[in-house]
This record gives sequence, structure tokens and C-alpha cells, in this order.
Amino acid sequence: MTNRYQTCLTLPVARFIEYLKDFTQNNSSACTLAYIEINNAIQVARLIQGVAAEERLIEAVEQLIMTYLNDYDYTQPVKIQHNQIAVVLKHGADEAFAILETLATLLDRQEVSIDDKTYYPKVMIGLTSLTPEYRNVELAVLAADEALYQARRTGNSLVRLLTADDARLHLYLDALKLLPQLRQGLLKKNLVLYAQPIVATTQVSVPLKSEILLRYQTAEGLIKPPLDYLRAAALFNVSREVDLYVLEQCCRFLQQHPSEHCYSINISGATVRYPAFFDEVKKTVEYYGIASEQLCFEITENVADQDYNQASLLMFRLKNELGCQLSLDDIGIGSSNLANLPKYDVDYLKIDGSFVRALLSEPYAEHVVKFIDTAAKLHGKQSVAEHIEQPLQLKKIQEIGVDFAQGYLTGKPEMLFDPALD
Repeated sequence: MTNRYQTCLTLPVARFIEYLKDFTQNNSSACTLAYIEINNAIQVARLIQGVAAEERLIEAVEQLIMTYLNDYDYTQPVKIQHNQIAVVLKHGADEAFAILETLATLLDRQEVSIDDKTYYPKVMIGLTSLTPEYRNVELAVLAADEALYQARRTGNSLVRLLTADDARLHLYLDALKLLPQLRQGLLKKNLVLYAQPIVATTQVSVPLKSEILLRYQTAEGLIKPPLDYLRAAALFNVSREVDLYVLEQCCRFLQQHPSEHCYSINISGATVRYPAFFDEVKKTVEYYGIASEQLCFEITENVADQDYNQASLLMFRLKNELGCQLSLDDIGIGSSNLANLPKYDVDYLKIDGSFVRALLSEPYAEHVVKFIDTAAKLHGKQSVAEHIEQPLQLKKIQEIGVDFAQGYLTGKPEMLFDPALD
């Protein structure tokens, strides 16, 4: 085939969708929409040689992509972001996947020189077939974008295909539909605070701690579980806003209802990576005039391990500069080796509920619970067992020596604070 396209057509996303609609209305053959993203080699070029070098590197990679694609049948490539190209291949999904996988492999071996510097660009590619199952082109664009996101999460030189019936796409679309409700919930304070007691195993009837849990309250007063909303928050980068909302509303509650009770607040990886979070906590605590030791921040083992530098710095400052308490959550299911637990300067180690549920039937689960409890005591921390739902589970962790219990047996979550009313 002749080299038809020397440059990419630059269009905003809205114009690209119109362009795609025109194409699909006049085409009946099997086609596949692909999003191609150039990796962080371009950022390296900008850092070392400046913006002009970055643009030259992008143009060079675009030329390599189009030169390769000229062996196949495709439409005019469209640049939808400075490092993203959208193109429709006039091939079915399986064939397009093989074509683009070869492209990614070839680029993986490619060197591009800008003046005296050499760069090694790679691409991530997301694609979806343009089939009748997509009732409108916008869904196909979302599918390609989500496929690219999946490729980006996995790493460089990878291709991901999402079809109209892919469960991941439906999860994405369901979360997208919830996003306006989540935004409204934050703005109009429809997100209400529930609290579940965390009780000492030696004095089960006297809860001194509770974990804050979030629920969504509709205009009709219906309480909805939080999982889908929290998934949407994580997917669309709203988790930090949710965490800050919970922090402020918990502090409001403590100001209006003074006590010595301690409340645990879960914080996400996005919040751990937010440099200003410590300052936000300090400012909020001071504004509402509450004792900082009444706040316990829970970070999952996975987040602490994956973002260790940020997590350890934040933990240190919250604990040593403000006097907040800290808890490491979901112990046992994270990517960290259990032997690494002592490196986290926290007050509590929370044993994941999967081990507690298996405690009465699986010897391995009992060994894990004992190990975590022993590690906690050895390093001056206390242990918490989640998901205590049966008397025998409670008895077992009491025998082991676990310090605290949390679950429906010792206390169900109950409404603590409705920010819209108080």
C-alpha cells in the first residue's frame, strides 16, 4: 500500500467522536478502534532536552507507527492527546490485536535519536471492535479508553482488547453512571457516616474504638451500600475527595459530640500519595478543636507496601507530629512478606477477615493469626481481628491473645452522623 498518511489529524475528543460516527455510518465491514499511547520516554526527552525535543520524539514515533500500519488497511489517524493516537483498523478484533501486538513488539526494539540523545519509546494500546452491540459510538470510545487504561496499568509494550460483552467494560460503565451521584453526594452531603465498634477481647461490652464506614443516602432516605461508589471513586480519581470528606465530617461529629472515643478512618492510595494530606489533617483538627489522638488512620498493607516511601513518611508525621493513631489494615493478603510487618510504625495490625472466617476450619489460617498477633506484641503494637461473626471465632481469638475484635457479633455498623442534618 502507498504511504497515505504522513501526519496525524489533530482533533478534540468531541470532534473525533463525530468523525467516528460518520465513519461507522458509511462502513459495514469488520473494524477495530485502537488507542495508542506513547510511554514516558517523551517526558524523559522533555526533562533532558526540552519541549521541542519531546515534540520531535512524538513525531518520530508517530511516523514509525504509520509506516508500520501502511501494510494494512486503516483510516486517517487522529491525535486525541499529545501522546495518544486513535485509529480505526479495517480488520476484525483478533486480526487487529495481532497486528498491534506486533507493532508494540517492534517499537520495543526501536531506538530514536534526537540530536545526540537516544530514547527507547514504548507504547500501550487499547482496542475494541466496532460492533452493533455498541448502541452509540461513545460507548466504543469508552471501551477503547478503558482497554488503554488496562494496558497502562499492566506495563509498557502491551495490548489490551475489550469487547462489548466484557465484564470489565460493564464494571467501568456502571461506575461511570454512579460518578454524578458520587459528586452530588460529596456536594450535598448525601454520604453519611456509620460506625462499627472495635472492642477489647477482654472487655467486649465496652467499645472504646470504632471504624468509620461510609453509606450513600438517597433523597428518599434509602441507605445504599458503599462498595460500588468507592469503586467508582477509585476508578475516576475521586478517592482523595472522599477521604477528605470523611475526615472533615468525623471531626465535625467529634466537635458536636465530645467524648474520648477513637474513630478509625480508611485512607486510599491516592490520599497516601497526596503531598498535602498531612497539612489537611492538621488544619482540620485545629479548626474543629478536637484531640488528634481520637483519629486513627487505616492504611491497607498493599497500599503501604506499594507506596512505601510516601506511606512511611505520612505515617511518621501523623503519629509523631500530630499524635494520631495508625492502623495497618488487611494484614495477610497484601503483597508484603509477613516478616516485613515490623517496619511499619503503627499502633494496630488488623488481621484480614479471610483468615478469621477460616480460623475454625483451616490450620493455616490459625497459624497466620497467631503469627500476626505475636509480631504485633513483639514490636509493641496491638492486634485486631476483623469479621468476627460467631461466638467460637471470638473464643478462638481470645485464646490466641488477639487484643481487639470487630464484626457483626461484637457490633453491627450503625448510623453515627448525617452531615446534611447536623
